[in-house]
Amino acid sequence: MFSILIVMFFFNSGYIHFPQYNANAIQENAVKTINFEGGTGTVAINSKTNLVYVTNFFSGKLSILNGTNELVGTIDLGKTPFGVAVNSQTNLIYVGGEYSDKLWIINGTTNKIQEQIDVKKPYDLAINEKSNKVYVTSDVTHSVYVINGFTNKIEATFEVQRPCGIAVNSETGMVYVTDESANKTLVYDENTNKLVKTIDVQKSPRGVFVNEVTNTVYVTNQGSDSVSVIDGKTNTITDSIPVEKNPRRIVVNSDSNILFVTNQGSDDVSVIDGVKKTVIEKIPVNQPFEMAINPSNHKVYVAYYGTGNLTVIDDSFVPHSSSSSELLVISSLVIVCGVVIGLFLIKTKKSRIKNIP
Repeated sequence: MFSILIVMFFFNSGYIHFPQYNANAIQENAVKTINFEGGTGTVAINSKTNLVYVTNFFSGKLSILNGTNELVGTIDLGKTPFGVAVNSQTNLIYVGGEYSDKLWIINGTTNKIQEQIDVKKPYDLAINEKSNKVYVTSDVTHSVYVINGFTNKIEATFEVQRPCGIAVNSETGMVYVTDESANKTLVYDENTNKLVKTIDVQKSPRGVFVNEVTNTVYVTNQGSDSVSVIDGKTNTITDSIPVEKNPRRIVVNSDSNILFVTNQGSDDVSVIDGVKKTVIEKIPVNQPFEMAINPSNHKVYVAYYGTGNLTVIDDSFVPHSSSSSELLVISSLVIVCGVVIGLFLIKTKKSRIKNIP
């Protein structure tokens, strides 16, 4: 009780102050737009080199940006490059040619195509950097291809009715695939390449993202305007978060536990507190679709090939979850106050015993 009263005193007196969210700061300072004449497909980031890779769907190129969003290189690929993923450990970039039936493997040091693999209608990509496995969805062939990153050979195939989004938890080895037409999220064990769980989500699931810190999986449901929250330990749904129209993709800042969701139907990005599971802000973005987050500086990149725009959201201007900083300070104060009061009581008790005749 004494500890709680002391903590309340510090809050009320103003000695403890947590940063307040400024809505105007997000709009004025956080959002920048870059235009690509060749159309933007998807985005991937090498967290070690801080280079950003953007597929140009119509021009058949891969653009390379540095950490300050300056164009530093362009690679000619082929027809309709779309999905892209980066292995920051090997510095290899994987790009899927959606209508060229190719998966290009690019050396991040030389910016040259190192190899290409025949993959029919590749769409979304994900990489487990620890196991060096690459996952490619193909809704046309109803398949997810598992590629060995050491040999660059297809070593397994998952059969999925209409696979779309894919994400991997590198800590648990679980692979999550959204099945749009079946309204399900499928869970595979990458060690055995076997299906271990089928999760019923809501209508037309598309994007999926894993927060490895909390072992939580998030799935965007386009037809239900919601985000399903899945416990990665049990692979069961624990909550559903309402968002705006037609949510396509989702990313998470694992440090702050803040979620970003592209809502293409309402032209905005929802910002969600991952602890409270509530939307705390909407950021206007024209036709947001694909997205990625830089795990090093937490910049969020939003793209849509129809507009040719790449929108960059600076996460430092976005409100962060109160769970980390506030709870740390509160718990620390409670512990310190408890120790001080405990020592005081012990000293008082000893003094009384000493004074007993």
